[in-house]
Amino acid sequence: MNIHFTEQDVIDACCVFAAQRVNTDPQDMDVDLQFNPTTGFLADARDVRKGLENIHLTQQNIIDGIATYLAEYHNFIPDRLRIDLQFNQQTGIEADIMVV
Repeated sequence: MNIHFTEQDVIDACCVFAAQRVNTDPQDMDVDLQFNPTTGFLADARDVRKGLENIHLTQQNIIDGIATYLAEYHNFIPDRLRIDLQFNQQTGIEADIMVV
């Protein structure tokens, strides 16, 4: 089975992951995804309600966030997911997920 995440799906997954780090609700998180051809994928997240400082997410954190999101909201087994982040100039940062 293959799953495709749009940029909004990736943002939602990062919100879930970052919210767990600061013990808040995912809907209170604001995430800014970034891609640099040299350094790869990054994200900055912050709790807009509590005004906490930025949480920096690495490429691996973004991948872990997608796995966490799929595990918690859709009952997938994280170890069985192969997640590939991609950047497209028209559609932004996306992910292709293969369930093995």
